Amino acid sequence: MVRTHKIELVLNNKQRTHLGKTAGCNRFAYNWMLARHNENYKTGKKSTILDVKKEFNAFKKSLEWMSEVNAHAVANDANERLRKAFDNFFAKRAKFPKFKKKHDGDMSFSLAGSEIKIKDKALYICKLGWMKLTEELRYKDLTKLYRITMRERAGRWFCSFTCEIPDDRRCENQTEAVGVDVGVKELATCSDGKVYENPKATKSYSKKIRVLSKRLSRRKKGGKNWLKTKDCLRIAHYTISNVRSDATHKATTEICRKFGIVCLEDMNVKGMVKNHKLAKPISDANFGELRRLVEYKALSTLFIGRFEPSSKTCHRCGQIKKNLTLADRVYECECGLAMDRDLNAAINIRNFAVSSTGSKKPTALQALAATPQGLR
Repeated sequence: MVRTHKIELVLNNKQRTHLGKTAGCNRFAYNWMLARHNENYKTGKKSTILDVKKEFNAFKKSLEWMSEVNAHAVANDANERLRKAFDNFFAKRAKFPKFKKKHDGDMSFSLAGSEIKIKDKALYICKLGWMKLTEELRYKDLTKLYRITMRERAGRWFCSFTCEIPDDRRCENQTEAVGVDVGVKELATCSDGKVYENPKATKSYSKKIRVLSKRLSRRKKGGKNWLKTKDCLRIAHYTISNVRSDATHKATTEICRKFGIVCLEDMNVKGMVKNHKLAKPISDANFGELRRLVEYKALSTLFIGRFEPSSKTCHRCGQIKKNLTLADRVYECECGLAMDRDLNAAINIRNFAVSSTGSKKPTALQALAATPQGLR
């Protein structure tokens, strides 16, 4: 299976400048290739991604500053990113590719695994030399190193190693299923009664973000104080991202190590955030990221349809309560059931996903047997 390990770099001023220069050249190459594609489209000239890449390689020979950085991190990576951008556009997963700006916060580039060297806590890149890592690569038994991605976040540089390693996922109850109901009030509620709190990072740091944003708007754009305030704002947003990611990772890891089959609801997050009253808390709850993490951490993942009445159905008698509102936090049924609505929904999600009649998905044991691990 493919895994990624993200490690922070310990850099001096010369290395930090060189990484920024490499990312800038990568952005220049991407914009140049995109502009040439647009020009060829307007003139009716047919050209492929490879043709434009060859044109850029011939053009960059006239640019002396382009020879100061790693060539593979510029032309090859920019060409691959542009190809993926067009693939997403034609597959209707994204809009038409746009030009990258210098201060849009995306300073990054990638290299193939064969282009680097790793030794203990050090990383070697051509034309840059050896750089210190804050920790060693955790995958000692990796079979292949696909690529690395260097990215700057809030003034700190990180390196992501994408590796292929043996599938060593384990859990306590491999054939036991658990239903997980995600929400805004609580990050996740499991069918076994376990509740994971939502840190609500955006709400916690909203006052600080508001103060820094107001202070930035009063600075002269491009000045030293403007740049200092902008860095403070970037650090605040980066902190929010870390708090949210930490809570999501801890919750999904604990769930997937305890249960072999995780059942989720296939929610339309993109449609949910169109509600302007709930868009901010829904985005802060990290629904999409929680699903992505569960899909690669769990031995097996089952989903129920987004229109299944998991919240309105009584898991004991099966009666559907049509007048249930978001204000009703306790589910009360005529059969005498009275319990938290999120816990009731989590139990229904597990029952709907595992039963062959409640979902068109295969049963839990069939789904687990189809995994590489099988029924250990």
